[in-house]
Amino acid sequence: MTAGSPSEPILKACACLVDARGRLLVFRHPEDGNMQLPKGTIEPGESPEAAVRRELLEESGIDHTGALQSLGTLQRECEAGVEGNTHRHPQLWHLFLMRAEGELPETFAHTATGSPEEEGLVFLFRWLDAGEAINDFALPYRQTIERVRAALLLTA
Repeated sequence: MTAGSPSEPILKACACLVDARGRLLVFRHPEDGNMQLPKGTIEPGESPEAAVRRELLEESGIDHTGALQSLGTLQRECEAGVEGNTHRHPQLWHLFLMRAEGELPETFAHTATGSPEEEGLVFLFRWLDAGEAINDFALPYRQTIERVRAALLLTA
């Protein structure tokens, strides 16, 4: 059975980059208007750890070489027509908490690279405060943000 068939989930890697103040890096996707976290498909033969670093670089321009803390996985049933997907399919997200190395701007824009679907799109990034509402995020992103917030509370 191949990845992406009805019973085999498409593997994703999601970057949860936090700064020294515990804020999470998020962006607005220009095609659906919703807020998201850097995330993308794990390529054949690629580890989730390598994929999350690549996705963060492609979507934000940030080359993170620091430690990764696994926050586990998240199962998602992705509907057709959501985030550029043409058919309904299961996804398995590998979530990684990453600590920003050095100062990053409060807001910035980055032109995405790497993915044919996102190549050339401009993502507008900002930091999400620890207590900030997350209504502008789709359910799997809200679930991921809650995991990040819980992990940060454990290390505070």
